[in-house]
Amino acid sequence: MQQLNRFFINIFLLCWAVSTHAQILHDFIPFRQGDKWGFCNQEKDFIIEPQYDMVGVFSDTLMGVKMDGKWGFINLQGEQIIPCMYDKITPFEQGIAGVYMDGKWGIIDLQNQLMAHRYENLQYRTTLLTEGLIPVKSRGKWGFINKKGKEVIACDYEMVYPFSEGLAAVKQDKKWGYIDKKGYTIIQHDFDFAGNFHQEMARVEVKGKWGYIDPEGSWRIPPKYENAGDFQENVAAVSRKNKWGYINPRGKFVIRPIYLEALPFSEGIACVRTRRNKIRFIDTKGKDIYTGAFNEGGSFVQGLAPARLNNYWGFLNDKGRFVIYCIYDRVQPFQNGFAKVMRRGRWGLIDTEGRQFWED
Repeated sequence: MQQLNRFFINIFLLCWAVSTHAQILHDFIPFRQGDKWGFCNQEKDFIIEPQYDMVGVFSDTLMGVKMDGKWGFINLQGEQIIPCMYDKITPFEQGIAGVYMDGKWGIIDLQNQLMAHRYENLQYRTTLLTEGLIPVKSRGKWGFINKKGKEVIACDYEMVYPFSEGLAAVKQDKKWGYIDKKGYTIIQHDFDFAGNFHQEMARVEVKGKWGYIDPEGSWRIPPKYENAGDFQENVAAVSRKNKWGYINPRGKFVIRPIYLEALPFSEGIACVRTRRNKIRFIDTKGKDIYTGAFNEGGSFVQGLAPARLNNYWGFLNDKGRFVIYCIYDRVQPFQNGFAKVMRRGRWGLIDTEGRQFWED
């Protein structure tokens, strides 16, 4: 399978075991003091003194915390609601969380009742439940369970993706197709690769070429591209003759394929790399909004985009100005007003004004 080449931004995942997309409460902010973590308010006054090896971010009003090598959950008052007994966790979502111990994954509820503790793996990306179902792996094959731990789609597939727009891409006998929430095959397994549906279209690969299908399995855009990304903000990045451009849902190029690499549009702006290896930020008409001596760049989230200059990362605003200076070794995009950054080998949080929530 031809792999997507367009995500050239060098963003590293933080070593916390929970999602960057879960909520950080503005009056309950993870704060690192040396090697220990606690929580503070906006004025950086401690609410919970640093005592944990690692912490997560709040979801369903519970926070994942790690102590003595094990994970558990506390509430907003710092009370241990679920003991630190698990090797890995996901954030709580709709009253359940994924947990891993004794070599198996399962799920727990807010009362720490363990359910479906028998799976080799549990697929967690930015969310645990997608349209009410969780991808799980048993005996080398994938299926889906619901939030009560019931296996509603048997683990019969070589690989699966979470549900999107009522369908899930699944791989069987080395070919990809789509099933509904009852496990019925809706689109036959005719593809070498299949992605999630976005804007009622999914990118698929056939014999080395990429195109887009609709929820009925009919071609919306025939397979003619060397590579393709998902539709976002009504356009998708695609490549022809090793050059990237952007098409609309009718398959017409709205921005000519002239770039070496191209990120999806976000907040009306996309980051691209030119044939001369220069980073540019463009608008939906392909016009350069701003340029600079950037080494790498990323997508806008909450009005800020990561960019690397002279081997260090900072954040640009939508005018192309660095509002957070390039002093960080690694960064992640902003979520809920905070970003995870690494400086001098240690991770911490910053807000959109660049305030740092740690003490070394």
